[in-house]
Amino acid sequence: MASKQPAAIQNPDHGVPRWNATHVRTLVRDLDWDDLRALLLVTEHHSFRAAADSSRLSLNTLRRRIERLEDRIGTKLLGRSRSGVVPTDIGLMLARAAREMAGAALSAESEGDGEANVLINPGELTIGCTEGLGSLWLTPRLNDLSPNLSNLTVSLQLDYDVARDRSDVVDVGVAFSEPHRRDLVRAKLATIHYMLFASEAYIRRNGAMTSLDQFRDHQFVEQSGPGLNPGLIKYLVGSDWPDGFMPIRSNSALSVYWAVVNGAGIAALPTYARAVSKHLIPLDVPLPLRFDLWYYFHAEARHSPAVRATIDWLKAAFDPDLYPWFADQFVHPRDFEKNRTGKVIRLFEGLLDPRK
Repeated sequence: MASKQPAAIQNPDHGVPRWNATHVRTLVRDLDWDDLRALLLVTEHHSFRAAADSSRLSLNTLRRRIERLEDRIGTKLLGRSRSGVVPTDIGLMLARAAREMAGAALSAESEGDGEANVLINPGELTIGCTEGLGSLWLTPRLNDLSPNLSNLTVSLQLDYDVARDRSDVVDVGVAFSEPHRRDLVRAKLATIHYMLFASEAYIRRNGAMTSLDQFRDHQFVEQSGPGLNPGLIKYLVGSDWPDGFMPIRSNSALSVYWAVVNGAGIAALPTYARAVSKHLIPLDVPLPLRFDLWYYFHAEARHSPAVRATIDWLKAAFDPDLYPWFADQFVHPRDFEKNRTGKVIRLFEGLLDPRK
């Protein structure tokens, strides 16, 4: 028997104002949950292939379910951008409503479990941040958070797009720009300062750069990707780079870090990089780059014990009294190393070969 088409989705191209949260919440009750779950998966991962891998569904199954949803709705739910598959405005509204429905269902099944109806994914506390911060600073501290999240999985989702708004797919987010959605609680978390760094081996081979005028005489390792400023190097060096000036470019902060520690070139890195590895040497070249770091979470989750515990954990991880490199005022690495406090973990030191 053919399923009944919801009246709310007749002729969606006419009367666009009907597409509001109330109508969409009504609409999702008449749609197949497997199809809605496919939309949630692709929306979260920004990729059909990544969604298929995480769910163990085939690509064809995911595509067929999304197409079935689009046929029912009568409009496109997904599009493409440089950063991958992204939801349309209506697709985003539908995903939000589906997520609310899933949370409400789990809440009823768990006889009033207070966490179930405020988390993006039932059974998980999802944290979103950039790949560099997540890999180099937060990952070593996850064991401090897990004991405070009873019966929940900590899901750390890293993103290579510094500017992407992930507030619809994370419970707690960390971002380099202040979110402006009215339904988000946000506050400044820290200040990230940047300097130029090289390895001891690189300096032995090429000398230490002491002024920006010497930039063209060195090799530079660049992190590039959505949300990052591609014009900084052209501003410093010009567009006619010398041969061999940029041996490596990557969208991964971890790859750039690895390349610099192993002597591939100079890179602009956050000052906490020196705390992560003793093989990174700060160069005394004026490069006054600083960025505010923000945390945010959904207003309806303000009383969630898991969300509150996560915010407390983030504040401790970026406490400027323990980690002076996150203070608003710039502190040179040679100064904060004199009186090191807090829990600093040297990453991958045994895997690096500083002799190169």
